[in-house]
Amino acid sequence: MITDFLLRNLPNSDQRLEAMLQAFDDFMLVLDQKGRILDYKAGNGASVNILKKSSIPLHLEDVVPVEVKKKYDHALKELRNGSKVVLFEYMLSRLNGDVWYESRLVPFARNQNIMFVRNITKYKQSFSVDLTTAYDKTIEGWSRALYLRDHETEDHTRRVTDLTLNLARRMGIPDSELVHVRRGSALHDIGKVAIPDHILFKPGPLTDEEWFVMRRHPLIAVEILKSILYLAPALYIPRSHHEKWDGSGYPDGLAEEKIPLPARIFAFSDVYDALTSNRPYRQAWPSADALDYIRKNSGTHFDPKITPIFVGMIKG
Repeated sequence: MITDFLLRNLPNSDQRLEAMLQAFDDFMLVLDQKGRILDYKAGNGASVNILKKSSIPLHLEDVVPVEVKKKYDHALKELRNGSKVVLFEYMLSRLNGDVWYESRLVPFARNQNIMFVRNITKYKQSFSVDLTTAYDKTIEGWSRALYLRDHETEDHTRRVTDLTLNLARRMGIPDSELVHVRRGSALHDIGKVAIPDHILFKPGPLTDEEWFVMRRHPLIAVEILKSILYLAPALYIPRSHHEKWDGSGYPDGLAEEKIPLPARIFAFSDVYDALTSNRPYRQAWPSADALDYIRKNSGTHFDPKITPIFVGMIKG
């Protein structure tokens, strides 16, 4: 008797669909297997003017970018292969900024699917800030490890990073790229962790054999960092900061504009700071002498188009 009562009173698919439409607070689409939008519900003040009822049936591809439709098609394929729910994310550019969405596609009755859509922009922004902080703390840790070995490195790294960022800004490098310039500058000498002490701290000139070892530190830096995806855009400086405009640098012998721009910018700061800092084998040069050296080597060591910008920056 109880079983018969339950079977007679189970909600049908239309009733279940209506219940979900009423209960869901964000945005929901009901689609058939061809992607035609059969129904929708928007909560929390979501704007869906594009979905207003019309005599012409709308398909998902009519209201979302091609990239989102491709993700939907992939999710639909997974449902057909037996998945009970498929999750995918995407970003849409709006006039007031980028907006991130999470969509969950689930199968429903009569060959229909329901796509639940949530705005996850705040979560993404918070996650991005946390992740960036974690990345920067990792970089600080590596820089600190190098400093514990060579007390000059930390001060040098801080100074050249500041100089490089200032020069990059003067050259109009966008803010979105400055984070990579900063990270690359901070890690430019990380390859020196593998250079033996008797070479790294030698007070006099290096022999040819010792120079061969020393000149490996840019490639060692790349080996250390290359598997870390978020550092890929920052590798130009660790790898190429010893290249020269005339092609006589190392490790790749690049010349002129084949040298990545961040490395060409960094070279000015690196050489200037080295010349104006005390070293075991010489006293610091006056700023004027260091700038004269840079001018004389413009077009051989340094990018001649950047030279006057750097000199003007130092002179203030």
